[in-house]
Amino acid sequence: MGTWPGHALPGAFFILYAIWWMVQFTYEKVALDNGRLQPSGRILRRLHRWPIEGATILAAGIIGFIAEMMYPIPKWTLIGADGQFKHPAEWQHCTMYTFFSVYGLVVTLSKTCLPQAERYTKIFGSLAFFIEGMLFYFHTHGRADLDIHLHFLLVIAIAFCVILTLAEVWCPKDDRIRVMRYTATLLQGTWFFMVGTVLYWPPSGKEWDEEDHLNVMFITVAFAWHLLFDIIIMVVVYGVIRSLLHLMGCAGVRYRPMNNGAEEIEFESTKLMDNGKPGHVGSDVESD
Repeated sequence: MGTWPGHALPGAFFILYAIWWMVQFTYEKVALDNGRLQPSGRILRRLHRWPIEGATILAAGIIGFIAEMMYPIPKWTLIGADGQFKHPAEWQHCTMYTFFSVYGLVVTLSKTCLPQAERYTKIFGSLAFFIEGMLFYFHTHGRADLDIHLHFLLVIAIAFCVILTLAEVWCPKDDRIRVMRYTATLLQGTWFFMVGTVLYWPPSGKEWDEEDHLNVMFITVAFAWHLLFDIIIMVVVYGVIRSLLHLMGCAGVRYRPMNNGAEEIEFESTKLMDNGKPGHVGSDVESD
């Protein structure tokens, strides 16, 4: 990860998944009436059942592991002939990729041949984030102040991912926790880009003074700006997807029994922070 692409790739991964989760959330709330309806159309129903999310996480973890150990030269040696550990940074990154691969495998199994594993998906997701945060916390020993501060703020974003993912083990239907987890994941992704840009690809072409305290202070402010920007992105994604679903006639409907035995169709709009009755949920949330 000691390059700009090395930080951009995991950053893009977390950004794409945060947005994807928000799209799923909006589709579930608006088109599936909070999970009370099934997707219409054969293709959508199949996509709803296929383990796309788990398979892509598993594949990304494996690809990241192999790329880390093969680019630009093979680095498979763990202990050299002198008895010293070799390539410690690469092995740290590969450990992170391994735990996310395990999480992807558990999600895939829960959607295919082992549905009982669904109750453990958030536990493994929280574990993957925890391992990532622990590795990054001890990743910057002996480095410059700016480098340490950048990665410390990254650890804060990861810590929120750990806490919120673990909270879903006990509160899997709480929309507030879900939305906060999406935002924390997006924050982690955008901050990966920030770390790579500051350390390896500054826009001015001039390297930052890594011992200047003013730079450290600005980075702290920039982290707060990232959080605000990511919140805005989540709101925009929800609003755009919700509008598109309504324009396509995919808004959810609720069937309410009437006194004469017939059914009245009540068209509804679901707000982002509604605390209504939870129903069956999509691939991102456990079901009872």
